[in-house]
Amino acid sequence: MMRVKVKKPILVAGLGISFLLWLGESLHEQAIAMGEWGVLSLMAVGTGVWWWQKKQPQKPAYKTLSPLTITEVNQAISEGKKILKIVKQEDSNYNLVELETQWKNLPQKLNNQSVSWGIISNSNTDKNSLKQLLEKEKIADNFNYLESEDDENVKQKLDLIVFLINTDLTESQWQMIQKCHQNHQRVLISLNQSEQYNTEEQEIILQEIKQRVKTIIQSDDVIGINSKQKIIKVRQYKEDKSYQEWNETQPPNILALITKLDSILSQEREKLILGKVWREAQKIKQQAKVILNKIRRDRAVPMMEKYQWIAAAAAFANPVSSLDLLATAAINAQMIVDLSSIYQQKFTLSQGQTIAATIGKLMIKLGLVELSTHAISSLLKSNAITYVAGGATQGISAAYLTRVAGLSLVEYFQEQEINPNQNQSLDIEKLSTKIKQVFEQTKRTEILQGFVKQTIPQLS
Repeated sequence: MMRVKVKKPILVAGLGISFLLWLGESLHEQAIAMGEWGVLSLMAVGTGVWWWQKKQPQKPAYKTLSPLTITEVNQAISEGKKILKIVKQEDSNYNLVELETQWKNLPQKLNNQSVSWGIISNSNTDKNSLKQLLEKEKIADNFNYLESEDDENVKQKLDLIVFLINTDLTESQWQMIQKCHQNHQRVLISLNQSEQYNTEEQEIILQEIKQRVKTIIQSDDVIGINSKQKIIKVRQYKEDKSYQEWNETQPPNILALITKLDSILSQEREKLILGKVWREAQKIKQQAKVILNKIRRDRAVPMMEKYQWIAAAAAFANPVSSLDLLATAAINAQMIVDLSSIYQQKFTLSQGQTIAATIGKLMIKLGLVELSTHAISSLLKSNAITYVAGGATQGISAAYLTRVAGLSLVEYFQEQEINPNQNQSLDIEKLSTKIKQVFEQTKRTEILQGFVKQTIPQLS
């Protein structure tokens, strides 16, 4: 009779289900004994648990990607060229020679048959053992082997990844595999036989992994292997019921993995190359976008500072209540229009006014107006500032909130797709997130103290 040890992690779910069934029966019997009030209490508890679960944030659904096409790869190359062109238009003195050279070489790489592979594992010993076995089979002659370790840049260059594990997938490993899928990298999962599991348990774990990853990895891409030789005990019984025992050495077995790698080399090389060029195009695009964002930020910050001092002077000269602060000085519609022009969003004055009102409402709703005004007022009192308390507080608060709004818009614009020919609408939820992030980053006492000292001369 086959016995499977229930202490293994893959079988915990089975125990959990049995426990829940037992618990349900027990609760049912107790509910009958408790009577009507007991049943109502259980219903209340159940309703509370259901409500709590509904309130918990749900994980976003994972997006499964279709295989890349040559059209999509050429589109990625074209997008990189477009951003490089915009950078040259906005700063003709910026040195783009290296990026432009990389971009020009991309079409040629579509005809290059060289592909790279690597092994990712938590165990260097197991990884090295598997690498040596594959090298003996001449697999490395067809692939360019790269040591991935923890270097993200190297991992990005891998066209094929052998993900070597010894037991069930952890959540972090599963997330890494999903990231590889999003990067159009080919992934094989190899479950290395471990001495802590017998053959039956190993097969159960293998099937559980296949079920878990089936949305992005085919069943035959999850492969059981043995990268080390194993000592197994053999027992032979005789007719007189006596027996004889001896040890046998079981050699490593990676035949299934070798067969799969050979198949990928012969049938999927073009797919691997498309993924390689697409990733390189995305990297060039991202590097160019970082440069462009820096150029634009260098132009945006002085403009934003100009408006924050205007807001400070207006609120200092004519103090208003904190709830009216945003409507008068803290958010300037013209600043929004000017910032949008820098980032090629090109909002009209009417749109700027609408966005200004929206940002004002968001700041009041988030409590930022009251929090910042209270913090700045406390700093002014502690530093014995001789200005009229109300006017100084309002002026500095107006400047600070204008800066928060401006920095939030800059952060928001930097994450948008760069497409000067397309009018993009404002995502209020994302902007609200940016406002909260910028406020959290700038509300620290030492930062506010520095801002107060910087603003006071402007008021004088």
